[in-house]
Amino acid sequence: MSEDARFTDNGNGTITDHKLNIMWKKTDSFQDTGKWKNWFTGHEYLQIVNLERFGGHEDWRFPWEFEAFGLLDIEKTNTDKYGDPIYIDPVFEPGSAGVTWTEDTKDSAALIIQYEDGMKVWPSQYANLNMAVRLVRDLA
Repeated sequence: MSEDARFTDNGNGTITDHKLNIMWKKTDSFQDTGKWKNWFTGHEYLQIVNLERFGGHEDWRFPWEFEAFGLLDIEKTNTDKYGDPIYIDPVFEPGSAGVTWTEDTKDSAALIIQYEDGMKVWPSQYANLNMAVRLVRDLA
């Protein structure tokens, strides 16, 4: 459990977020595959995670802006794949990409949240940059 009891590590690669009443995947797509994902290949990764019924569930999805940005906490420190600080709770596995795609889109762009500085950026959904996705699911 995180220090402030917002998050519970479920011991199966998932984290319950009691504040938002959702469940996060403890690792992101980069940690799981060792590859960067554009928005579309991130959705292919999502389909695989659901087909494999990760954590016993098949309803994983991309987070919405408020959920992804809600992970940002400047009082919490974790590390990205480069060992640099990112501001998400250390209950999450260290070594992530430090960013996440969201389901929020406009035209051919999709929103990403950067956990090293809290920036919200709208790159092309086709962008093959250093991007990843951290999946979430609703709790019933």
